[in-house]
Amino acid sequence: MLPFLRRLFTDNRRDGSRMVSSALLVAFAGLLRWDHPLGIAVAAGAGALALLWFLLYLGLEKKR
Repeated sequence: MLPFLRRLFTDNRRDGSRMVSSALLVAFAGLLRWDHPLGIAVAAGAGALALLWFLLYLGLEKKR
């Protein structure tokens, strides 16, 4: 399953960090509305996606 997910992620650290930070931003936006079921769903989904992308980001090598 991980090779399939790796294809959905970028192959450089710059774009990878942008993807992770964007997912974290959406997760925090969902947490602003934690009193609504949709806010909880957005926060949980984006948080899980940010965690997955962060783990894939750690596997990328630095390019000099």
